[in-house]
Amino acid sequence: MIPPDSSTRLGKPRTTPICLCWRNNLIRPLDGKKPRIHPSAFVSEAAYIVGDVVIGEGTSIWPGAVIRADYGDIIIGKDCSIQDNAVLHTDDHLELGDNVLLTHGAVVHGGKVGSNVLIGVNAVLLEDTDVGDHVFIGAGAIVRGKVPDNSLVIGVPGQIRPLSEKQAERLKDPTARYVLNGKRFGAQGLGLDTTEFQAGS
Repeated sequence: MIPPDSSTRLGKPRTTPICLCWRNNLIRPLDGKKPRIHPSAFVSEAAYIVGDVVIGEGTSIWPGAVIRADYGDIIIGKDCSIQDNAVLHTDDHLELGDNVLLTHGAVVHGGKVGSNVLIGVNAVLLEDTDVGDHVFIGAGAIVRGKVPDNSLVIGVPGQIRPLSEKQAERLKDPTARYVLNGKRFGAQGLGLDTTEFQAGS
């Protein structure tokens, strides 16, 4: 709540404007490199994206997400969902494939993640992790090293197990509902204007 100034306390109308200047200041270039965002992607007004970042078609970035490419590039594929308070950072290079669901509070710090991957709430992928395709990483897991295709990872440290049929079915299209939700939010003006960060701009 904005406290009243002396004029409003005296019953006079406010004449100074209230500035909401933060609206597009959360997508920032760094060292001459600016994020490149596909026109169909959705970026929440409360997400922070900086540096050498590429965000693919249909991907959605939700409130509190931080994508910080200050020491290396970050590439996010098509139809990914980077959910509330998730963090992407790297000291070298980080790449997500297509249809990656990075859920609330999860952290990916460098490495590579394949396609059709679900990373559970508060899971952590440490530097140099190499995750294959169709992988389900359980909530709170800590993962390092190579994770083969069609795997489940649970626990601390992460233990690799075979996928159940139910888990495998969920990984066929883990982000479909979030792609639609991003379009819904964007259509109602709830995302950032990314025009200046689109390819060729």
